[in-house]
Formats: sequence, C-alpha cells, structure tokens
Amino acid sequence: MSTVNRAAPMLVAAAIVLLAVAWSLQLAVAPEPFSPGAGAVVATGLSLYALVATGGILIARGRWSARLGFVVVAGSLGLAVVTEPGLWYAVGLTLSAACLVGLAGPWMGSWLRKLPVAGGPGAIPVVLALGSLGLVAAVGVASPDGLGAGHGVLGGAGVLLAWAYARAQLWALWALRLVLPAIAAAAIAGSPWPGGLMLTAIVATLVAMAWRREARLAVQPLPDRLPSPRSRPAKAEP
Repeated sequence: MSTVNRAAPMLVAAAIVLLAVAWSLQLAVAPEPFSPGAGAVVATGLSLYALVATGGILIARGRWSARLGFVVVAGSLGLAVVTEPGLWYAVGLTLSAACLVGLAGPWMGSWLRKLPVAGGPGAIPVVLALGSLGLVAAVGVASPDGLGAGHGVLGGAGVLLAWAYARAQLWALWALRLVLPAIAAAAIAGSPWPGGLMLTAIVATLVAMAWRREARLAVQPLPDRLPSPRSRPAKAEP
C-alpha cells in the first residue's frame, strides 16, 4: 500500500477527533437549545463515538468504523442545525464536511478490511455495543432543558454495559436483556414526551437485539462458536 493510501485514512481519523473537539467547544460556548449539562453530555457522547471510530479505522480497520464515522458526521450536522453560528460552529462545520468527503473517498475502501475477522463478532453484537454507548448522547438529546438523576444513571449504564459486552462479559448481556429497561424507566419518565419516546425506542431496540442468538454467541468462548468436529463434513478419501 502506498504512503498516500496510508496517510489518507490517518488524516480522516484525525479529522474525526478534531470534529468532536470543535463541536464540544461549540456546545461549551453556545449550548442553546441545550442546557449546559445536556450540552456537555451530548458533547461527551459525540466524543466517545469519535474516539471509537478513530480506533476502529486505525487499529481494527473494520468497515463498521467508517459507518460509525458517518454517524459522528450526521450528529455534528444535527448540531449545526440547532445551535447558533460562531467561531467553533464554522470550524466544526468545515471539519464535518472534510470528514464526509474523507470517509466517502476511495482510499477508505482500500484501507479497511474487505472481510470480517475470522471468529469476530457479527453485525448484531457490534450494533448492540455501539448502541449502548450511544445512550450517553441520547439522554442529552432526550432532555435538552436539563438532566435528572435518571438520565445520569442511564448514560453511565450505557458506557458500562457497552464496555463489558465488548469484553464478552456474560453478565452484561443479561443486564441488557433484563436490567436496562428498569434503569431506563426513570430517564424516560423524566424526559419531555418526544425525548421519552426516543429513549423508549432506543432501549426497546437494544433489548430486542440482546435477545438475538448472535448477541449470545458473541459472549461465548471462541471454541463454542465454532462447529464441533462431528458436525463438520468428512473429508473425501483420496
């Protein structure tokens, strides 16, 4: 791979991090229509996604990382719609446009893996972990006028469950299945109805995915995910 083809994804990854920094500063100086607390939580969620996408692009080189990068860009463009223009607004919008072009460029196709890693998680576990992490920004969007204790608990639980599930902890899967709805109840009740409806939809989707067979297989040891020797077709005699 040429030096140019290697440099381009690195520049894209750096631009994603800078994008998150710029929009975090925008929310710090001009958070309206978010309260300062809600703005800080949204900025934290956007930054977490940016860091995960950057690590995925540079280290894992999985195609999911580019898709997550597009999610970060989409979230930043949403902030561009609702927040007031200013210096960091202009910087963030410029970086958002640069990331959009960079992620869509042909260099990403040659850099990212074309096939998933053998024995790696499928789409459902990846979306489940990233969706849990997304609860951080979701609580800020759901209650822009101010956050209650329930919102903090749900956002913190999202980070913990995303981390534990990504590390194949079985208890995290059962917490996503059974505990997450109970944790989310207070945040849903303490949000305006549009935000409560949004949180309900997100949590219901995460719980439904947690009950999928693919989600369970992701927390099993690798030998348990592979077919047993008896189930493999026998080799033909020469």
